[in-house]
Amino acid sequence: MELRGLFQYLVNQLKKGNGIELVFMQELIQQMANVHYTENMTEEQLDAMSGSDTLRYQATSFGITRNNKALIKSTNRLRDALLPKDEPKLAIPLLLLIAQHRSLVVINAEVPYIKMVSEQFDRCHGALLQYVEFLSSAVTPMSAYAVLIPDLDELVHVYHLDPEVAFLIYRPVMRLFKCQRNSDVFWPSDSDEAVSAANAEKESERSDSSAYLQDLGSSRQPISWKDLLDTIKTMLPSKAWNSLSADLYATFWGLTLYDLHVPKSRYEFEIAKQHAALKALEELSDNSSSAITKRKKDKERIQESLDRLTMELQRHEEHVTSVRRRLIREKDTWLSSCPDTLKINMEFLQRCIFPRCTFSMPDAVYCAVFVNTLHSLGTPFFNTVNHIDVLICKTLQPMICCCTEYEVGRLGRFLYETLKTAYYWKGDESIYERECGNMPGFAVYYRYPNSQRVTYGQFIKVHWKWSQRITRLLIQCLESTEYMEMRNALILLTKISSVFPVTRKSGINLEKRVAKIKSDEREDLKVLATGVAAALASRKPSWVTDEEFGMGYLELKLAAPPASKSSTVNSVAIPNGSGPSVSQGEPVAQGRTVAAGRVADGKLDRPDSSLPKPDLGSVKQKGSQSINGLDVQSVLFSAPQSDTPSQKQVDDSMCRPLEESTIKAASKMSGELEYGGERLEAGYGWF
Repeated sequence: MELRGLFQYLVNQLKKGNGIELVFMQELIQQMANVHYTENMTEEQLDAMSGSDTLRYQATSFGITRNNKALIKSTNRLRDALLPKDEPKLAIPLLLLIAQHRSLVVINAEVPYIKMVSEQFDRCHGALLQYVEFLSSAVTPMSAYAVLIPDLDELVHVYHLDPEVAFLIYRPVMRLFKCQRNSDVFWPSDSDEAVSAANAEKESERSDSSAYLQDLGSSRQPISWKDLLDTIKTMLPSKAWNSLSADLYATFWGLTLYDLHVPKSRYEFEIAKQHAALKALEELSDNSSSAITKRKKDKERIQESLDRLTMELQRHEEHVTSVRRRLIREKDTWLSSCPDTLKINMEFLQRCIFPRCTFSMPDAVYCAVFVNTLHSLGTPFFNTVNHIDVLICKTLQPMICCCTEYEVGRLGRFLYETLKTAYYWKGDESIYERECGNMPGFAVYYRYPNSQRVTYGQFIKVHWKWSQRITRLLIQCLESTEYMEMRNALILLTKISSVFPVTRKSGINLEKRVAKIKSDEREDLKVLATGVAAALASRKPSWVTDEEFGMGYLELKLAAPPASKSSTVNSVAIPNGSGPSVSQGEPVAQGRTVAAGRVADGKLDRPDSSLPKPDLGSVKQKGSQSINGLDVQSVLFSAPQSDTPSQKQVDDSMCRPLEESTIKAASKMSGELEYGGERLEAGYGWF
């Protein structure tokens, strides 16, 4: 086959805006280089993707041995067709054209249905991921790859690639930044030099901008870390840097799962598998000369893999420890100088998390691990609770509606990892106190990382709010008339079904909507709905009641019959002389009342305004909160009822914690509370 002619044809077609032929390139790379692209990774494969090259190969080799001579020969032939010695090289023009075509698919697509646009984008994106992986593995050493590709500034400003695509291409090159104080240390590892107590402070204040330098020889001018940060600052609008720092941005986009997580169980599994293979060889009884020779070769190959895995596990653990040491040293400077701390989480989600968590499945897991790392490091001004709150309550539904099929699957994976961690914290108060109780990420006032912390009871309440919000937005998408919303909601629910829903009421409400879609005339929706229904059914025995979910920290209100609706009022009581003065242009007597509605099947029903409002008392109940001297109380009043609510009405109602509306009322009364001469925000309105 004339490979060079085929690649030249692909280049010409991409210049014309035609990318359908990329399927030929994908098949060539898969067959000749054994580089596969798949969205449907098993849990074991996905976990192995955070490991070393050998572990990744063992998990994704699809039965082909590492030193297969035919595979090595075909890989070299494919590489040489793209990078000939005497003729113009097509590797980089093809790479840049694929990356540019990815951005133009949505704009220039001439198809009648948005589903077809989505499929074209996913196909082009998959080709890009596969091609970059092939180039970075086939072009060795890494310095040769670095010389081959344009620098970051050219990728963004000359070829106009999106930041996430530019970093996909440039990320391996960032590993060539060398520590000037220790030439054996490369970014992102930390220097192993012993720092004495006398100069520890001076060492910690020294910027990494002057510590790392990339020198690729005479073909490229040396680049310092400061030069890289200056380039990064031109990639986003200037206002974005009011809530982000270039150091944090570079760290987020430069690191990979390998830098943050050691899949020790996968290493141990593969090592045990190699030991079992050795034992099986020794038990063979064929003693013919050919069999003995074959056993000897197989034994040498297996022993080589075993030794390599053992060594790489140790090296990986040392690397993660070194990277974490550097992150600990830098974390205090990432966000402390940002003038607009209120928008940190929104900017971080918009500029970092969402572009990368929808990029690939390993990237989705990486985003969740990176957020956990920020939390566990105690990064000042990064509020973990607010991050999850903004993700679920403000940005999740728009993201579901605008993702392609594969992107929403990756988003679902990120949400799954996030919810899994949140449920782990919620499951045991001792775990919560150990991992969250004293961390800056759980500060009630995120402008003040050292302020009071979110208590375990408050976390239960905000967790309840998240659960109800996810249920409502999924119901809204499943009941939509838009095909993409319905399909994406089903895909997302498939990805998170092992951790959500948790409560029986939410599960039943979602089951009803999914059951309706199973009878839809569109076959692809029917297939998805059938799979989701099976996943929900398998999880049904583990669903809990609302009371069990609340663990005694929630005060739940049952829905009243239509003939005799209950009137529920939340009050904010201010102790005499001890609370701040509150004024919004209208009189506030004992407190401000907020009428709580009844949420049924994701829709809010307002309470009957004709019912008389009861007098507000100052009775302090179990769920009351105290914020800087302001007692926040939740008082439940019910009108006389002639009968009890029916079971159907109870099942259809979506209860919510009373404290949520209470705190929101307090926030509406005053944007900030003055207490003790210090101005503090009036809380999140989470609880």
